[in-house]
Amino acid sequence: MVRSLLRILTGCQRFATSPSVYPHACPFTWLSFRSSFMRTMVTLPFSFPLKPRDFSLPNSSWNAEMMRLYDYYNSQCEVENEAGEKQRGPWRRVPSYNRTLKYATGGAYLSKLIQSKNRLFTRSIKPTGAAFEYVIFINKEEQRSVCIFQAGHLLEGPPGHVHGGAIATMIDSVTGAHAAFLSGAVMTANLTINYRRKAGKLSFPVK
Repeated sequence: MVRSLLRILTGCQRFATSPSVYPHACPFTWLSFRSSFMRTMVTLPFSFPLKPRDFSLPNSSWNAEMMRLYDYYNSQCEVENEAGEKQRGPWRRVPSYNRTLKYATGGAYLSKLIQSKNRLFTRSIKPTGAAFEYVIFINKEEQRSVCIFQAGHLLEGPPGHVHGGAIATMIDSVTGAHAAFLSGAVMTANLTINYRRKAGKLSFPVK
């Protein structure tokens, strides 16, 4: 029994000190194990964030129109009944993370351990306002969804306008999120888009 525990603790020590698994320096919690035969000490990382960053929440790059629409639909997520009590409304804001793994329980931990450099395409750009800024609201009762989208300067196609591929990406993302919310995990089999006019103008950051 003692030997088995020592093997487990030794494995944890190798795991915690492996640069490929945990590349960034951080505080560690020390654990000690004592037996009648020997004593060993290992380190385990316990500084993972408890909650991943939710990219669907407002940030300083959002323009006034995007904030207006966000406030409107967000106010429909919680309403007051006749007694003046707060209750869940017909709309729900869909959280958005930079990895699909983070939707799972303990996803912030899993994301650090499994292919930690991978990122969701629409959430892969760190500077706020540079690429895809969006939030999705879904009404399950009416089977409707609304996406508020602001394109950054890195999504340019024709000069000063959004690239058609970026628009297709958002259409794919919204329809996928809508279907997944209503019926479970899905994947796009076919996506056909006929563009009737050039895309909207880009939203450039204010300096």
